[in-house]
Amino acid sequence: MWFSQGCTIGCTQCNATGVPVGPGFPNNDTGTYSSPNIGTFGYDIGGPDLCPNDHSKSKVPTIMDPKLTTMNTQEVVCRDEWTPRCRNWTLLHPWRAPGSTAGLDACGVAGGAFTNMSYRAGGFGPQTGYPQGFKGSKLPPIEKSQRKVWSSGKTAEVSWVSVANHAGGYTYSLCPADAELTEECFEKTPLQFVDSTSTLQYMYLSNNGTLSPNKTEVKIAATRVTAGVHPAGSMWSKNPIPAGQWGAPAGIPQGNPGPPQFEPPAGCDEHCWGYQPCNVGFTHPSYEGWNHTKAKLPSCSTDGTPGAALKNGKGCCHTTAYMAIKDQVHVPDVPPGDYVVRWRWDCEQSPQIWSGCGDVTIV
Repeated sequence: MWFSQGCTIGCTQCNATGVPVGPGFPNNDTGTYSSPNIGTFGYDIGGPDLCPNDHSKSKVPTIMDPKLTTMNTQEVVCRDEWTPRCRNWTLLHPWRAPGSTAGLDACGVAGGAFTNMSYRAGGFGPQTGYPQGFKGSKLPPIEKSQRKVWSSGKTAEVSWVSVANHAGGYTYSLCPADAELTEECFEKTPLQFVDSTSTLQYMYLSNNGTLSPNKTEVKIAATRVTAGVHPAGSMWSKNPIPAGQWGAPAGIPQGNPGPPQFEPPAGCDEHCWGYQPCNVGFTHPSYEGWNHTKAKLPSCSTDGTPGAALKNGKGCCHTTAYMAIKDQVHVPDVPPGDYVVRWRWDCEQSPQIWSGCGDVTIV
């Protein structure tokens, strides 16, 4: 839950209020906030420019190749390109110009915003163990005995896993531990991926929501991105896990039914894609209604006929696994010492930047 809410490209910084502004917002041409037309998760479903008066940077998307975009099945006929669920409603979301907008903090903030904005920002700051809006860059360092040790000029393994798949892509970078942990500091030392492959690790969930010891791995072809990114010379990687369709039947979490947003990588099975695992007998903290094992919900058929109680891994929410994405990165030739490694995920499905910072020692 360390992220930044309200981020669109061309902004000096994400909009900490998260209040949608500008023309073209759903059924609301006045540009004012209209919650009845936004949906349960509010601004997550897409929207317009969140800094319409900020013209300091370009607002032209740089990621336009369909092979690089991650929300590709939005074939709805729309009034204009900004209407949610249209093909182009992600045009200003962070992945469409990776790295071009700074988050609210280089290491994210607890709950995604400085105030509790409920579902629009998650409002889950206290779940991190810190107050809502606490800056991740201010977290205390871990004990030196617990840190990973990297060797200069060698390779290191990095990995991340999403609980809710917001599409987009990710990158890693370094900042000296004794420096101020700012976006500018991390931009100076982006990490390069070693090759064009990633390893996916299936982290299956049991009926009570705990992780299964069965953690199948599969190597896949990765899509690295170096053009149209910021800073120049950085290397990003497309999120290889596609979410499902975004026009789900009522009562089914968005993004879980098929078809997937893009072709899953070779080697993936039915558990490899989707918005997040469900139908495994647990309640996700972001929405109590996702405990579906005993509920009678609409089937995946287009007629919306109510179906029987869904079984684990069946129905519209087919996946029972989180997918960890593991990569190898080059450890740069930097002076020995303590560093902070930062993972940054620029989303396409939502106006969000997720970040995670950790301590490493380089020898």
